[in-house]
Amino acid sequence: MLAAALVLVALNLRPPIASVPPVLLDIQRDLGLSGTAAGVLTALPVVCLGVFAPVAAWLATRFGVGRVVAASLVVLGAGTLARAAGGAAWLFAATLVAGAGLAVGGALLPGIVKAHFPEDRAATVTGLYTTGLAGGALLAAALTVPLRNLFGGSWAPALAVWALPAVAALAVWRRVAIVGADPPPGEPGPAEAGPAEVPAAAPHPAERAPGGHRGGLPWRSGLAWRVTLYTGLQSLLFYAALTWLSPLYQAHGWSAERAGALLAVFSLAQLVATLGLPVLADRTGDRRPWIALSVGACTAGLLLLAVAPLAAPWPVAALIGFGVGGQFAMALTLLVDVAADPAASRRLSGMAFLVGYLLAAAGPPAVGGLYDATGGFTAAFLALTGIGVATLALGVSVRRGLVV
Repeated sequence: MLAAALVLVALNLRPPIASVPPVLLDIQRDLGLSGTAAGVLTALPVVCLGVFAPVAAWLATRFGVGRVVAASLVVLGAGTLARAAGGAAWLFAATLVAGAGLAVGGALLPGIVKAHFPEDRAATVTGLYTTGLAGGALLAAALTVPLRNLFGGSWAPALAVWALPAVAALAVWRRVAIVGADPPPGEPGPAEAGPAEVPAAAPHPAERAPGGHRGGLPWRSGLAWRVTLYTGLQSLLFYAALTWLSPLYQAHGWSAERAGALLAVFSLAQLVATLGLPVLADRTGDRRPWIALSVGACTAGLLLLAVAPLAAPWPVAALIGFGVGGQFAMALTLLVDVAADPAASRRLSGMAFLVGYLLAAAGPPAVGGLYDATGGFTAAFLALTGIGVATLALGVSVRRGLVV
């Protein structure tokens, strides 16, 4: 039941972001936004993912994980609903509120997995709620344009509708969190009990962070920095592709409905990766081959968008979607793998989300800025291809048995 509740919570963490790209050109036209400003709109929740992630760990310690996740759903739903008011200032402000809610809720999920599920199922459970993330993005990408049409061509209420799933998730979470989110005082979760407290492989001395970070974020750990940079760069690739895939093809003359369907294919392919790759990663134990496969697929697809965007749009969208889904699931799995205990997982998640998502937030505005400067998307997607190569190198450098 806790795993199912995690999926429902995760389902709400992407629609506030993924519902914008299908109607982004409408928003730009109606509000007079430049490409850079449009990128900032989709980057705001990503900034929140970074800024509010460390706050989430403190709130969980102070008030309990279950209560904080519930409160995050309330804030997320309120911000999403407020976008119905329309207007540039109100849209940006409401997006910021929704971003704060999804950031706090999302930052706590890896620690819940660490506390309540055994180590040999960590990647599988992470894959389940990552599938919820991808599923929410899929629904938002596929249904926002039809909702806009249903509301007489108005994009504001079409964006606000995505507050409704948060209400359903909150109702389920409040019932399950009583017995699931917070272990009774003094009782370890499955991942902490018994012999599992001892790592199967001792960490290399050079990889163990020096003392002094146990009460705060692990700034002095080289391993934590590699995980953080991998998390940030793979997120940058995801949010840049999510934001600009649909506008790219609309710039080539596609209708909003067709471009939205392409974005849905992109999101559907994520589901395949988030369901399949974590299970394979648990069976093999080594995460690196699956990191290489997913980041490599994403990078190849971005290169194809740069040099031949009209050659095979649907397979390329699926290739990139598969890649970003897999690399994100592996990033969340690493936050569980290399943490010594649930508290360490929350601290590592706080660092990875703080630095990583602030880095990722630069992606959508940078692509928009390059588009404004060059009049096309070629330079932007070539730059993303280079970032994909760096992400691959970082991801495969992290092996199991190292501990933060």
